[in-house]
Amino acid sequence: MDDQPSPKILDSLHRYRWSSLGIVGVVALLSVLVALFLRDSGSAQTRIVLKAPDKAGVVGVDASSESAFVRYVNQRALFVVSDRVLTVTSSNVANSVSVDTLRKQVTAKASSNGDSIDVTVAAGDSGTSVRIADALTKAYQSESKADVQASAQKILDTLAARRKDVVEASTPDAGGPNNAAAGQTISDLDKQATAVRVAADQFGDGVSFVDKAAADSSGLLGSLVRDLGIGVALGVLLAAAVAWARADRDRRVSAADELAAATGEPVLAEIETLSEAEVAALKEVGSPPLWPYQFAASGLRTAVDRGVVVVTSSAPGDGGTTSTLQMATAAALSGARVLVVDASVRTHGLSDALALRYDPHGLTSIAVGAMRTDDCTRVVDLGDRVFLWAIPAGQYQESTLDHFRSSLLQKAVAAMRSAYDLVLIDCASPAIAPEVTPLIRESDGVVVVVRRDRETRAVHRLREQIGLLGGTITGYLFTFAKPRRDAPKRIVRH
Repeated sequence: MDDQPSPKILDSLHRYRWSSLGIVGVVALLSVLVALFLRDSGSAQTRIVLKAPDKAGVVGVDASSESAFVRYVNQRALFVVSDRVLTVTSSNVANSVSVDTLRKQVTAKASSNGDSIDVTVAAGDSGTSVRIADALTKAYQSESKADVQASAQKILDTLAARRKDVVEASTPDAGGPNNAAAGQTISDLDKQATAVRVAADQFGDGVSFVDKAAADSSGLLGSLVRDLGIGVALGVLLAAAVAWARADRDRRVSAADELAAATGEPVLAEIETLSEAEVAALKEVGSPPLWPYQFAASGLRTAVDRGVVVVTSSAPGDGGTTSTLQMATAAALSGARVLVVDASVRTHGLSDALALRYDPHGLTSIAVGAMRTDDCTRVVDLGDRVFLWAIPAGQYQESTLDHFRSSLLQKAVAAMRSAYDLVLIDCASPAIAPEVTPLIRESDGVVVVVRRDRETRAVHRLREQIGLLGGTITGYLFTFAKPRRDAPKRIVRH
C-alpha cells in the first residue's frame, strides 16, 4: 500500500474544500485587520508642476533637450526632500515637526510624464499630512526662488565686472576705433544683463502651479484591496499545503487503477456512481445485472471453480450487499447453480433484499447447531425459470453469537461447496463481525468491495485481517467510481 502515488494538490483541496475555504477566509481577514491597525491612518498628496527653463540657461539651468529636462525634474524632486527645504518646512509649521521626522514622512518623485513632482506626506492623520504638504510646497517655492535669484545675481555680477573692465580700458578719444568697439561691447553686455533680469523675473520660483494638498481618499481602499488580495493568495497557499499534508497522511483510493497498483491484486469490476432510481432498480430481485457485475461474475467463476466466495468491505455503505446480489444474479443467468448466504447477521441486508428478513431459520441456526444447511435454504425465483438459492441471516440475538461454533460453520461451507457451482457469502468486515470469521478461513476466495475515496489505511487493515484469518483475496470491486462516457448506461423503467 506504500506504493500509492502522492495525492494531487487540487484533489486534496477538493476533498478538504470546506476547511480550506475556512483557512483562506481566516488568513484574508487577518491580513485586512493587520492592514487596518498597522497602516498609516492618513496621508496627503500634492503636485508641483515645474516651468521649463529658457534654453539660454541664463538662470543657471540647462534644458536644451528632453533628457536634460527630465534630469532637471529628478534633481528638483531631490531638492524637495533636502535638509534645506525640510528645515524651512519645519519652520512653517512652527517647528512642531522636526526635520528628522519630516525626512521619514515626506517622499517626492518625478511624475510619469516628467513635467512635475509628486509629493506624498504620511504624518499619521490626514489633517496633519495636508498641513505639512502645504508648508512643504511653500518652502520649496521660496527656496527655489532664492536659488534662481542667486544664480541670476551671479551672472549680473559677472556681466557688470566685464562692463567695468571695458569702460576702464577705453581711451578718452571719443572718435577712435577702440572706443567704438568698446561701446558695442558695453551695449551687448547691457542687453545680456537685461535678458538675465527678464528671464529671472519670468522664471520666478520655477513653479508653474501647485495642486492644493488633499487627503489620499483612495489610499485606504486601495491598501485594503491589495492586502486582501495578498491575504487570499497566502491563504490559498497555506490551505493547499495543509490539505496536501492531510491527504498524504490520510490517503484515499480515488480510482480503480490506484487500487490495483496499491494492492497488487486485480480489480474485477469498476461500478460507476448511480442515481437513486438506478440503485433502487439494482436491489430488486431478478433485476438484470449491470455489465460490470456480469464481468466480475465471469471472472469469479474462472478463478474459483465450484467454490465459496466471501464478499466483504472495509466499511458499511460500500455496496457489498448489492454487489453480492448482482453477481449472484449474473452467474445464475449464465446457467450456474448459485447459493447466496447472508452472514451479516446484525444488519440482515441481503435478507431484506430477498424478503427473508423475518425468516427465523438461517445462518444463525446453522452456526449454533439448531438446524441443518438444507433446512435453512430458500429458493428465490428470478423469473424466466431462473432460480437462486439463499440462506438468510436468521434470528439475531447478542447471546446467540456467543454460541457460534467454528466446526459447524466449517461443515456448512463444505456442504455448500459440494452442492452448488458458486456460493457467495455477504459478510461484514471481520472487525465488525468476528463470529463469522471462520467463513473467511474456509472460503476459496474473498472479494473486497471498496468505495471510491475510501481511506487507504482502512483497505490495508482489511487486507491484513483477511491474511491473518487465512483467507485469499481474489479481487476487488471498485464502487461509486466516476462516470465514464464510454460506459453503457442502464435504462431505468419507472
